[in-house]
Amino acid sequence: MDRQAMIRALSRRSMLRGSAAFGVASLLSAGCGAAAVSEGRDAGRTDLTLRVQEVNGRPTYNGISPGPTIVANPGDTIDVHLINDLPALHDDCTDDRNAFHGQNTTNLHTHGLHVSPTTDSSGRFDSDNVFVSVVPKDQVVPCAEASGKDLKAFRWHQNRFRFETGADHPSGTFWYHAHKHGSTFQQVAAGLSGPLVIRDRPGVMPNYIAQASERILMIMNQGLVLTDPAGGGIVNPTITMRPGEVQRWRVINAQAIGNSFAYLRTNVPELEIYQVAFDGLTLPRRIRVDQGNDDEPWLNPAALAPGNRTDFIVRMPPDAKDSSFSIPVIREAREALGLSGAIASEIKIEVAGRPLNSAWSDDDALPGPGLEPIAEVPRSRREITFSPQFRIDGQAYDREVKHSIPLGAMEEWTIYNNTGGVHAFHIHVNPFFVTHINGIELTEDDPLRRWQDTAALPFSDDSPGSITFRTRFETFTGKFVIHCHILRHEDLGMMQTVEVTG
Repeated sequence: MDRQAMIRALSRRSMLRGSAAFGVASLLSAGCGAAAVSEGRDAGRTDLTLRVQEVNGRPTYNGISPGPTIVANPGDTIDVHLINDLPALHDDCTDDRNAFHGQNTTNLHTHGLHVSPTTDSSGRFDSDNVFVSVVPKDQVVPCAEASGKDLKAFRWHQNRFRFETGADHPSGTFWYHAHKHGSTFQQVAAGLSGPLVIRDRPGVMPNYIAQASERILMIMNQGLVLTDPAGGGIVNPTITMRPGEVQRWRVINAQAIGNSFAYLRTNVPELEIYQVAFDGLTLPRRIRVDQGNDDEPWLNPAALAPGNRTDFIVRMPPDAKDSSFSIPVIREAREALGLSGAIASEIKIEVAGRPLNSAWSDDDALPGPGLEPIAEVPRSRREITFSPQFRIDGQAYDREVKHSIPLGAMEEWTIYNNTGGVHAFHIHVNPFFVTHINGIELTEDDPLRRWQDTAALPFSDDSPGSITFRTRFETFTGKFVIHCHILRHEDLGMMQTVEVTG
């Protein structure tokens, strides 16, 4: 059975289950600036303050949602001063750590960055350490020791994060969001997230990409958001394009409610859309994005599970006439609740103005991610099962290290799905290279055979669904997590701790 036939053997009925529908789409507009919004930016360094504060009963970064766009270059250091000005709530004490709690306690995760997961040796800065808790100024946590929590993991009112990207860090589209276990879902669903872009190195990308104007779109629970560099944006914009114009759209699926897949239905003759990157990693060749697959939307190379990102090059034909049209953005929710639903947002396009002679090339070749595929089968293999009742390997999250891995190891993992719904597998720090779906090896030219950090985890009525990938545990030691990026599932226990030692 070939891959397409194999995957289509999945129950269409089960694929159409879904969670409660998320909010009606709204749209915010603007482009991505050349530098991060920050108090200061020196060569090789960006400083940014994120103040978590309540606006209209919801948490925001600096009073806006989504937060400001962080932009850096490979090799840069990103310093973030996170201040928690939310009201103190004494709800962080619970007998069940895998229940919603600590609603106003937060922290910070840079989704997709290859950076350290620990606190630095000076103790002054945390990097991508999701085990810390930044509590409000007047917060009291009297049960911390009794509940097994380490008081050293608490930061009162504020914390300083330092993310040091290596000179060889991939250029691409990433994002940041709250990641405190117990409140991740509530905070990200409310909009506590923002874009993060690592700029392309000069001279690496083809001219038609390097010279394209940019837009960042975040698919959030509140709707489709076309962001402003300073945060927030304009509701319900129309994107204006001139004949011959080329734009780069960086698209982030930042939804937190349900297994909310998203994809563009692009059978519009007025426009050319090409996929050029996925999860912050440039593809080896661009892919023309065709009509969306409504039966199995996650089969589309440009489909986004929660947490995924993709970059599109959008080209208006040089002979386009003044007109307006829409591109539907299908957002489907599916999980094991017996519900179903699909919500279509629209990207409105208006063609107007004098023609542009934008750079273009008929050559599909791209520089690729800078990460070589792991051709050999690693000797070390692991099997992990997403289980019913928001468990992994039959156990709820308990902070104990479940996987100890030596630094520099190459491993092959198979993630099984033994539940009644599709999930989204995510690993921190290190991306992975997908080789098999449901036990069937992907061919060398299959666009789903690629590097990523978040992947749709399918299921079947007859046997567990699965993905198999290979990965290298490089550069960084320390503890981090794997989890379902349906963030409600993560908070309810679908997470494990990994430790890289060396």
